[in-house]
Amino acid sequence: MGQKQFIPQEYDVFAGLDVDKKSISVTFSSHQQGFIRSLHMPYNVEQLLKHVRKNFAGQKVAFVYEVGPTGYGLYDGLAAQDYKCLVAAPSMIPRAPGQRVKTNRLDSRGLSENLR
Repeated sequence: MGQKQFIPQEYDVFAGLDVDKKSISVTFSSHQQGFIRSLHMPYNVEQLLKHVRKNFAGQKVAFVYEVGPTGYGLYDGLAAQDYKCLVAAPSMIPRAPGQRVKTNRLDSRGLSENLR
């Protein structure tokens, strides 16, 4: 069974996730508002979903994170709750020429904006 193609216009909110073994940096954006907010939270799928359900009730949310050794549990937890979650290869994520500052918050924002 093939995966359904991702079509950004079908989603209201885009969540870029930068994950390490203890925490998640997440940035939310939308078609209408662009950047909404960034936050940092413990690595906990239920806490992330609680925030999404509280702040984006009734909206269709898509997630993306950069592939790494710490995100697979997150992917499984999101997929189990029927959320779309894409996994991006680091080499396929656009970066501005000369971009040297690399933080979890900036990475999550870039992922969110690129998914949107």
